[in-house]
Amino acid sequence: MVYKKKKLKLNNPLSFWNHFKNEERFLFYNPLKKELIMGAQRLKAISSKEELKNSLYAFSSMTFFNTIKDEKWSSIGNETIVFEYYLVIKDGVQILYYFKDLVEIENIQIKISKHSYELSSDDYEEWRELFSNVHNEIISQKVNKVVISREVKIQCDISVNVESVLQNLIDKNPNSFSFAYYKNGKTFLGATPEVLIQKEKNTILSYALAGTIPRSEIDDELRKETLLNDSKNLYEHKIVIDSIVNTMNQYTNEIKVDKTGILTLKNLHHLHTNICAKDKKSTILEWVKRLHPTPALGGNPTITALELIKKYEKHERGLYASPIGIIDGNGDGIFVVGIRSALIEGNEIYAYTGCGVVEKSDCKDEYIETKNKLKTIIESL
Repeated sequence: MVYKKKKLKLNNPLSFWNHFKNEERFLFYNPLKKELIMGAQRLKAISSKEELKNSLYAFSSMTFFNTIKDEKWSSIGNETIVFEYYLVIKDGVQILYYFKDLVEIENIQIKISKHSYELSSDDYEEWRELFSNVHNEIISQKVNKVVISREVKIQCDISVNVESVLQNLIDKNPNSFSFAYYKNGKTFLGATPEVLIQKEKNTILSYALAGTIPRSEIDDELRKETLLNDSKNLYEHKIVIDSIVNTMNQYTNEIKVDKTGILTLKNLHHLHTNICAKDKKSTILEWVKRLHPTPALGGNPTITALELIKKYEKHERGLYASPIGIIDGNGDGIFVVGIRSALIEGNEIYAYTGCGVVEKSDCKDEYIETKNKLKTIIESL
């Protein structure tokens, strides 16, 4: 597959997104490379390394669980897709890649909307039941950690201006990976801080990201120190590190664990540790399947934690907390996890937020943490 290319000078890159209304498309912003990639108009789904070699980029996603029952998640996810058009922006240079026919992208101004919305009724009692059920399983020592989540329905008075939400996500969360995927009238989007796996030639990188504290205008530096020395959060974080390292050890003995530090986002601080490895044999998709879900998204031990999530959570996760990523023709790429995210259809939004529960967790504190994490979506409206 040979793509032709043309330089563009769009005042706003989302003009590309807007141009392909009703067409399947994706957006992926990588803050590490300061690179924005968008694709539009499905060409085909691919399933082999050979097909990937002939592609410019492929967009890939998986649902959190293999099976889907909730209608709103039907036909979205669990594919690796090649697109007809790509817009790639890096170092201020905009390149339009097209497979067959060149299109003229109208240079439009993206109107930033301030949505009027109403959140679904208070779900604390439902949360307390979920927390209690899972916490009892932890106390009984069936499991060390379980990541539980909320589905928060948000009703807007008009159809959601997705371009406005995307612009806000990128602008307000510069250290996060902003993403969006549109298909069949539904858009799944978010701004996540967490890398599941990154592959560059023989180098593999994963994040351990667990342990959270809200930011403060008064004593923000003290908050960082508190988090770095908090036994409950450090314990939760170590579970994630150990799990990723143990998985990597099955395929390579060249592993390096960096010093744990702080990742600072708009509203929160997180404990953060990079874990690097060398591997000459495996594809990035093989690594995705090996690592998903880490204990930062599912729990530990994984199988038991996932069984408890299925048993006690009343909503379906769909693409929430699932792998979402970009792969290039060399097989290199990056997959993040779809947290701080929401599914949008018309004027309805289903926002998702979660946290890890361990033995020392407090129900109310964890609920407040989920509310703080929900701000990523709320503030984008």
